[in-house]
Amino acid sequence: MKFHLFENDAIEALFQFNNLAEFEQLWTIDSPWFEDPNYRRNGWSGVIKYALKDNEGNNHIFFIKRQENHNCKTFFHPFKGIPTFRREYFNLQNLDKKKIPSLKSAYYGERMHNGKAQSILITHSLESYQSFEAYFSNKDASDEQTDALIMQTAGENTRRLHDVLFRHGSLYPKHFFVKVDNGQVDVRLIDLEKLKWYPFSYLVRLNDLSRIVRRREPVSKTSIQLFINAYLTYGKDLSHSQLANQLQSLIEKH
Repeated sequence: MKFHLFENDAIEALFQFNNLAEFEQLWTIDSPWFEDPNYRRNGWSGVIKYALKDNEGNNHIFFIKRQENHNCKTFFHPFKGIPTFRREYFNLQNLDKKKIPSLKSAYYGERMHNGKAQSILITHSLESYQSFEAYFSNKDASDEQTDALIMQTAGENTRRLHDVLFRHGSLYPKHFFVKVDNGQVDVRLIDLEKLKWYPFSYLVRLNDLSRIVRRREPVSKTSIQLFINAYLTYGKDLSHSQLANQLQSLIEKH
């Protein structure tokens, strides 16, 4: 077993209480797929949503992602690669250390079984959160003041990600999740399988930001402008940079 890592003792005890503290027990859970598995070459990757009960009968909701022979190549593993979930798990750890809001991991495990690389990544479910796609499609649930706060928070979080030279690589509305509670908003980035560190900021910023501008629907152009303005003015002011000009041109076109 290469990895068998629980978030903490309390989480491990919860999984033990549900007879799911071993890799094999997690691997063989019989539950419907939350999303259809992704098959490629000789591998596959899929996810289920699963509720565990504690000893007081309370539910704890997790996403359990399993994959087999679903690798990505890295600088240190250019030929065989590593499981994409391993990269995602350590990306989650890095973002947590830098206090950039994202998913919270509960477990990562990895093994070789009959010559096949198998891995499991478990994260806490973002209950009461909605993707930007869902939130901005439901006009009855939004208002201008709340929308502005959401986009400001999303822009600042994205800037914080880029300032430490991480590029998301797939920055679309479905990958921002938001929770609104009594006027307070919490915005988190999900789907970190493509997240990478780069040595220079110019390799990070425009690549991600151009995606969210070009693929903004159902987020309005006005809201995207608020997002970009918040991004450019958080920390070191970039509002008069070449990047700002490039983004403004993209916004006008899209």
